[in-house]
Amino acid sequence: MKTVFLVILLAAAGYGLNQYLTQSKDQTLADKNIIHLTLWNMPPKSLPLDRQIWEETVAHFEQANPQIKIEGVEREYQPEEFVTVMAGGKGPDVVKVWVGAIQTLANLGFLEPMDSWMQNWGQKDFIKPVLMDSTKVGDLHYGVPADSFFLFLLYRKDLFAKAGLNPENPPATWDDLANDAKILTHRVRGQYGLGLVPKTWYFQDFVWQAGGEMVRLDAAGKARAAFGEAPAVAALKFWKDLRFKYDVLQPDVLMSEPELLHLFALGKVAMILGTENELPALVTRYKIDPQSFGIAPLPAGPAGHAAHLSGDVYVINAADTAEKKAAAWKWIAFELDPLNQIWKWNRMHDLKMVIFPGAFSSAVQVANVPEFKRVQDAIDTARVEPHVNGWPQVRDLLDESPLQEVLLQADADPQALLTTYAREVDREILSQRAGVAP
Repeated sequence: MKTVFLVILLAAAGYGLNQYLTQSKDQTLADKNIIHLTLWNMPPKSLPLDRQIWEETVAHFEQANPQIKIEGVEREYQPEEFVTVMAGGKGPDVVKVWVGAIQTLANLGFLEPMDSWMQNWGQKDFIKPVLMDSTKVGDLHYGVPADSFFLFLLYRKDLFAKAGLNPENPPATWDDLANDAKILTHRVRGQYGLGLVPKTWYFQDFVWQAGGEMVRLDAAGKARAAFGEAPAVAALKFWKDLRFKYDVLQPDVLMSEPELLHLFALGKVAMILGTENELPALVTRYKIDPQSFGIAPLPAGPAGHAAHLSGDVYVINAADTAEKKAAAWKWIAFELDPLNQIWKWNRMHDLKMVIFPGAFSSAVQVANVPEFKRVQDAIDTARVEPHVNGWPQVRDLLDESPLQEVLLQADADPQALLTTYAREVDREILSQRAGVAP
C-alpha cells in the first residue's frame, strides 16, 4: 500500500513538474513578447502624491499598451553620472534631461533623433519654436520638451499685506520693484524687500528687459559679446541701485540660492527671482501655507517683458533596439497627450497638490485652465540662453567678477566693468571658437 501511494505521489509530483515546466516555458515565451522599458525620473516614496500620480499614469499606459512593461527608477539626470552610465551601456531607455545638455549628449552619440516619429505627431505644431529649436542639433531633433520653467518673481503675499501693499498686484515694472522692495524692507526686524544672487542666470533677463543682448553674431557669423552695450549697462546699474541707492537687498549678497530660498521661506525676504518648480519644495520642505506666496512675471524693463526659459526634455537611448525605441516613443507620446495632461491636472487638484504651470506640456492648449494659459502667456516673451560655443565659460566669467563687484563696491562702475569684460570675453573665449554651437 505504501509502495502504491509512493508511486502515485511520485507520479503526481512528475505531473506537477511537467505542468510547471510547461507553464514556465509559456511564460518565458510570453515575456519575450513584452518590451521592458527602463524609465528614470520616477518620483521617490518621500513624495507620495507625486509617486501616486506616476504609478497611476503607468497603469493607464500599460493597460493601453499591454505589450510594454514600465520599470521605473528613482533616479534623476546628473550630467557626469549620466554620461558614465550611458558610456557603460547601462543607461535608461527614456529619461528627462536638462535641455541645455542636448548638444553635448547628442554629439556623444547617446541620443536617438526623434524626427521620424514627430512627423505624424499632432502635438508638434502646438509647441513654440523657442522650445522645439532648443532640442535641435544640426537639422535633427534629439528630444521633445517635457515641461518648461521660466524665471518668475516669487513673492510673499503675507508680507505684502502686512506692508499695506496689494498681494494681488505685484510689481509690474523696474520702478515698481524698487518702490515695493523699499516698503517691504525692515532691517531692524531682519526683513529685506528683495533677494538677489549675482549670477548671469538672473542678470541676462534684465539685459533683455532693457532691450539688449548678451551675445550677438557679427556679419561673418562669429559670436561677439554684447553685454558691453548700453542696455546691459543700464541693467547692471539698476542692480547697483537696488544694492546701494534703494538698500533693499539681503546683507550677504554672495549667499547661495538655497540659502536665499531658506530666507524667503522664513519670511525674511519678501521677493526673490526663481522658477515655479521650486514651489513644491517650499511647501514640502518648509511646511508653509502655499497661499502665503505668489508667482508673477518678472517686472518689465525699459524695453518690456522678457523671461528666461528652460526645462527638461524627453530623450531616447540611441543604443536601444528599434523595437525599444518605438516603445519609448509610445510612452513619451502618451505622457504628453492632452488627455493625459488634463487628467494629471485634475488629479493634482483632487489630491490638493501644489501645481506649477511648468509641470505640464506646453503643447496643451486649454485657455480656461490657469496653469496651461500661464505657460502659453510666458512663452510669448520667453528667451533662451545664447546658443554659442564658449557660452558656459562666458557665464562663469561674469559670475565671478563684474556681477559680484557691482554689488560689493559702492564705487564700482557698471560701464567700465562690462566694457572690460566684454573685450576679455571676445579675446580669450569667443574668438577661440566658431560662432554657433554645433
